[in-house]
Amino acid sequence: MAAPVYSFGPFRLEPDERRLLRDGSPVALPAKALDTLILLVEGAGALQRQQELIERLWPDTFVEPNNLQYNVSLIRRALEGAAGVELQTVRGQGYRLVAEVSRSSGSSSATAPGSIPPAQRTYFCRGIDGTRLAYARLGDGPPIVKAANWLSHLELDWKGDLSRSWLELLSRGRSLVRYDARGNGLSDWKPPVLSFESFVSDLETVFDAAGVERAPVVGLSQGAAVAAAYAARHPERVSGLILIGGCARGWRVKGHPGLTRQVEAMMVLMREGWGGRNAAFRQMFTSRFFPEATPELAAWWNELQRETTTPDNAADLLSALGDIDVRAELPRVRAPALVLHSRADAVVPMKDGMELASGIAGARFVPLESGNHVLVPGEPAWTRLVSEVEAFLAQEVLS
Repeated sequence: MAAPVYSFGPFRLEPDERRLLRDGSPVALPAKALDTLILLVEGAGALQRQQELIERLWPDTFVEPNNLQYNVSLIRRALEGAAGVELQTVRGQGYRLVAEVSRSSGSSSATAPGSIPPAQRTYFCRGIDGTRLAYARLGDGPPIVKAANWLSHLELDWKGDLSRSWLELLSRGRSLVRYDARGNGLSDWKPPVLSFESFVSDLETVFDAAGVERAPVVGLSQGAAVAAAYAARHPERVSGLILIGGCARGWRVKGHPGLTRQVEAMMVLMREGWGGRNAAFRQMFTSRFFPEATPELAAWWNELQRETTTPDNAADLLSALGDIDVRAELPRVRAPALVLHSRADAVVPMKDGMELASGIAGARFVPLESGNHVLVPGEPAWTRLVSEVEAFLAQEVLS
């Protein structure tokens, strides 16, 4: 029997179809946020206690209250401005949806954009210091592991064409294992420590939790150094390395006074302006990552930055990245390596990518004709990147 359809204010909630409509237009909500809304609507008018909601949403997994709080914040944003609809917080107890809700039968065949594809399976594990880490599997076939990088969210990534294209590339014919770094996304936003060593340790934790014995590892941006360090320390578990837009040394290790002053000033601004509704501050970062971004891409990246982490975490993560120094470990990497880097990268200069590649015996270095730190589907360099990555996996790793 189909689940009932709920109507309240300008909204229509169709649980079976996994979608929320506002005045007939789909409203994108991540899967767990939609599940949370369904529970609140089903119990409209009554207090929904926090612990009971957590147990119903994550019945077999220990999660902290901030996961539920994050879902509630997304729901509030979706309900914003709707007359006669209010989501109340009962401090220390839970939440109450105040609205006149009517039930009816019916369904629709449409699917809400931005929802989580059924093929993705999300799990949680614990780092060696107890930090909760969220990881996911996508696709079927031999495993491939992506080291976490700053600004990721296992659910929200699917809302943007950019991330979705990367995920589709890496999971094509393979089972992609990826995770949110500590301080990001669905992972713990209040970990005991944020450091490069903890990032490397977390990659090992995910390898173990996902049951991956040996696989190629992809590292994007600072994830490249994490992947390289892990490969040097665990050569028996890494069959190949794909390093994109990475470096061997962080900004603090480089010891350039001008660069240090610039980044330290940026961290001060982050703590003050990162989390605000006005995207003008975050646009400064977007312009460096994607100097030729379309308005749609810029708007998506600006919002992803705000929703992925807190202002203090953003600054602390940037500080931790300054301590990267894997130069002494690179000669111990035994896996075949492919290193790609945009020629005009304004976030991590191409000379840093060359330094990274030169430290790994036999690594192949491929310059990409782009100014974007993260390549965008549709630009000429994207086709080159896709062909290089697929050829490397087929010839060096999966053959």
